[in-house]
Amino acid sequence: MQDFKALKILDSTRAPQQGSWPFYLVVLFLVLEYSRPQEYIPGFGSLHLPAVISIFLALSLFSSHSFSLSEKQAKLFLMMLVFMVFHVPIAVNNYWAFEVTKIMATYFVVYLGIITYIDSLQKFRRLMTMWIAIHLLLGVNGILKGGVGIGGWLGDENDFALVMNMIIPFAFFIALSEAKKMIPYMIFLLIFLYAMMSSFSRGGFVGLVAAGTYCWLRAPGTKKILSTVFVGLMVIFVLFYGSDRYWQRIQSIQEAAEPGGTGEDRMYEWKIGWQMFLANPLLGVGQGNFPWTFREYEIAAGFFEGLNERSRAGRAAHSLYFTLIPELGLVGILLFLGMLICTYKDLRFIRQFVRKDASQEQRPETNMVLCLSYAMVGSLIGFFVSGAFISVLYYPCLWMLMAFITALRKIMVAHDEEYSTSY
Repeated sequence: MQDFKALKILDSTRAPQQGSWPFYLVVLFLVLEYSRPQEYIPGFGSLHLPAVISIFLALSLFSSHSFSLSEKQAKLFLMMLVFMVFHVPIAVNNYWAFEVTKIMATYFVVYLGIITYIDSLQKFRRLMTMWIAIHLLLGVNGILKGGVGIGGWLGDENDFALVMNMIIPFAFFIALSEAKKMIPYMIFLLIFLYAMMSSFSRGGFVGLVAAGTYCWLRAPGTKKILSTVFVGLMVIFVLFYGSDRYWQRIQSIQEAAEPGGTGEDRMYEWKIGWQMFLANPLLGVGQGNFPWTFREYEIAAGFFEGLNERSRAGRAAHSLYFTLIPELGLVGILLFLGMLICTYKDLRFIRQFVRKDASQEQRPETNMVLCLSYAMVGSLIGFFVSGAFISVLYYPCLWMLMAFITALRKIMVAHDEEYSTSY
């Protein structure tokens, strides 16, 4: 194996460059999808700008010489989309099956845009800067609004907490990797932390503990003392700024599982969701159809009057997993797991690639790439732990993060033919 020639990647001038306007289309979509100006500017929503941008992005991709569906994740994503199209005419509620398919088709186009047009480390860093800026806007807005999101899929306090948990590892690891940006990124980290706390989300707190623990454990050995200081500051900040009401809310996690609590509701919904899966193990009931088929399986399970004499029909599953399992069945589960396995391989490849020449590990650019890979794992942990309690499967969060990971791996592979052919 040759020496670590792959560090040529860190010279962004050597990277293959696409035109800049598709890059800005990707950024603009992310800004509109997350900051959601349509929620507070009258008439803005009627323009359907995210959909319009995705159409322009699709046209750009089809005309691009570098566009390809050769990536395993892209193929699996496309297969999942085709599977959803199949569900539309046979689902109990065709309208919601179609709406979810349309949303996922939009995310698929943007996913392809990210892995195609984010083709240099320079662009990737600019994208990460925008990513932090978007979440700063969300965090400040959430604090001012008392812990709720900006609207749409980000309107609920639990959804808002999940998004904050996903960005906290980015601020944490960028602060570790870039000494000149340590202070501002520590400030950003505390803003995200306070925003998450302002949501009073119990599931968000569990996700924060999981993501925070990972951040401390995964910090590079040379940064372990500094990471311990960061985590210590985070703990002190939470203890100092957490109000009595906040801690009472967190301590009520156990009470929520008791009769009449929200935990009992969710366990009941998950139990009926499992019955849906057992009755439709291969294909599921169709995307977006958990609420619309719930009553049928609630009765089939013997709960004629529902839980505590009230049916939960029409409500979401309140879980990433119990949205996926009953709605998409084994076919959807296998496609989803396939994408996760490919994402894991990408992250492992990035770490191995950067570490190939240990003598280069102290280079600032190398540390930055390595720490970004850790940040993305921490973000995934924040998503999967927080998402255990809310229905986030059809949100952009996971799909955009997967695209970031694939894009970073492609940037590195493109600069070393030996690694490219062996992947």
